[in-house]
Amino acid sequence: MSELSSNQKVKQSPSLKARALRLLSQREYSRKGLAAKLAESEARWSKLGAEQAEQSPESRHSQIEAVLDDFEARGWLSDERFAEALVRRRSERYGMRKIADELERAGVDSKQSAKLLGILKETEFQRAFDLWSRKYGVRPQDQKEKARQYRFLASKGFGSEVVAKVIGGQTPD
Repeated sequence: MSELSSNQKVKQSPSLKARALRLLSQREYSRKGLAAKLAESEARWSKLGAEQAEQSPESRHSQIEAVLDDFEARGWLSDERFAEALVRRRSERYGMRKIADELERAGVDSKQSAKLLGILKETEFQRAFDLWSRKYGVRPQDQKEKARQYRFLASKGFGSEVVAKVIGGQTPD
């Protein structure tokens, strides 16, 4: 190969399907999340002057949707699987409110979210107590410490009644 032809090589972008598959091989994505990642990737490659530059945004969007439809049909992309993984990953450190917000931002169906959050609600007090005991372990002695512990649990997405029980000294049965 001559020196001239090796210098003129233009980096060709991986196919849309290949990029989507690479992303899914690393972790689960919701349909909305994967679509956003692929759109971002397409925009990056078009800035580099790849062959996608002459495509309109509408055609890129339709290509992304076609890939996502194909992946869902094959079972490679599943909002249900994504939601279960997210709940499993976050449940030890966060309360229902925070997890519900994250599921909503990810575009997970509200019916699916409600089912998972219903299961999570059963263990809300236990999870809040475990988190509190790892962080503090001792009941607050004054109002300032009580407010600090309350804010900590509330910021993690636990409901006020659950936080009040934990801070008040109740223990799980």
